[in-house]
Amino acid sequence: MPRSKLLVTLSVTLIGAAALWYVWMLVSAKLELGGASPDQQTLGRVQDTQQRAMTQYCTGVVATPQGTWLVGRVEASSNLLPAAPEALDLDAVVYGKAVAPKDEEGSGAFASLMPRSEKEVSFISRLDANGQFQRVAQVGEVACLVASPDGSSVFLLTGLKRPQTAGRDDDIRQTVVLRSDDQGKSWTWLRQGLFPEVEQLAESLKLYFHGPDEVWAMGSPSGPDNESGADRPGAIATGLFYSADRGASSTPIVAAESLLVPAEYAHGKRPEVVEWHSGDTYGQISSHVVQLDAQRAVLWVSQRFWGSNPDGVSDHIASNVTTRAQLQRVGGHWQVTSVQREDGLYVNALEDNGVGRVVGLIDQGTRGRDRVAELDTTTFAWRVLSELPSVFAPLASESHLRGSNFWVGHNSLLINIWSEHQPPRWLYGWSDAHISANATFYSKDWGQSWQRLAIDGYLGTLGFQGADDRVIWAKGNWYNNNDLGVYSYGLQ
Repeated sequence: MPRSKLLVTLSVTLIGAAALWYVWMLVSAKLELGGASPDQQTLGRVQDTQQRAMTQYCTGVVATPQGTWLVGRVEASSNLLPAAPEALDLDAVVYGKAVAPKDEEGSGAFASLMPRSEKEVSFISRLDANGQFQRVAQVGEVACLVASPDGSSVFLLTGLKRPQTAGRDDDIRQTVVLRSDDQGKSWTWLRQGLFPEVEQLAESLKLYFHGPDEVWAMGSPSGPDNESGADRPGAIATGLFYSADRGASSTPIVAAESLLVPAEYAHGKRPEVVEWHSGDTYGQISSHVVQLDAQRAVLWVSQRFWGSNPDGVSDHIASNVTTRAQLQRVGGHWQVTSVQREDGLYVNALEDNGVGRVVGLIDQGTRGRDRVAELDTTTFAWRVLSELPSVFAPLASESHLRGSNFWVGHNSLLINIWSEHQPPRWLYGWSDAHISANATFYSKDWGQSWQRLAIDGYLGTLGFQGADDRVIWAKGNWYNNNDLGVYSYGLQ
């Protein structure tokens, strides 16, 4: 074969192989093919896939030292599971003979669970000794399950409205919170709510436990203009509340000044940006708290403001600022002892693994790109561990956290991300195109390397047991896979 023809043949072969490789990278990412299955085990089985129906919030597995719980949720217009005799109707626990709000009206057991297009039904199940998830309760609304670290108390933060007979003699407007102290055999409606000052919609409560009894709830800080008029001079609400008795009583944490900065402050840090996006006065807010020990805690309040890039072409520019408040317990009460402000930092997620490591997702740039970083709990400095993993690696792409799906175990990191890749313009007639895909990744060396897990879809991840470094998952969501198993991977 002539040398010139051989070179042409090799070139065509190489180009074809590269094209096939490129197509395979896109297809495998989009179809979520491949992934590791480390130490796969069967955690249990459901009686019906509706028990494990996942949505983007308030569903999945919560594992405690005293029991493993599963919450699934479907639209009430679906072909619902028949009522189980052993499953408590929690709507009846709340309303009984009391008058329910008009959109909750009905009669008879599980009347509120009758199919209605605007309604949802939550199934609460618990793993028994035989490896079967048994239904213990149903709620005719959204229900988020939160447990104390020792598992002795379980809370259901629901979207159920308070009965019309309630709230006439108080100003509590929070939707219904139920509590069980006997592993789901009985449930009590907390008439005084759970941190009702923080969030009227109970399902949106953001709780952080430290030990079995101490719990914090994070709400919205007051701005420097004190629009509500509720703050006193020198006692501005931080949005943070503390309880030493699992929420039975709580105390607001105040500061001498607002922890928020006005938009003008952030705009001044980016004088090159002349057009800022309209929106909230205080931008995009993200707050997090960590209790370091019996006497110390730290609160972060991050703000992000978006503006148009001066070049008129590139992506938008962000101006970030984070205010850190150090808290000290003095005479049994928490007080803000110092406040520091760090320009250019945005804390998007923060997780305490309970054994001395605090890891978060932070942005220190201008494009809203998170990186994995560990907090030095002595100096409060951040040490970047890694970039976010990419579904399309080694192709160029941008990765972002999916929802709030970031977990920190005793010896592992777990994250659910979505990545976006921009193919060459010539493939699409010189027009812009984007391809996105989801995946779940884990790291056993604190972000130095990442490996993809064989889990279908971002709703395939049901939960995480941080103390054992095990991720809990199922084979697809309930409507596209009839597998009754609930499985786990070991990340040790």
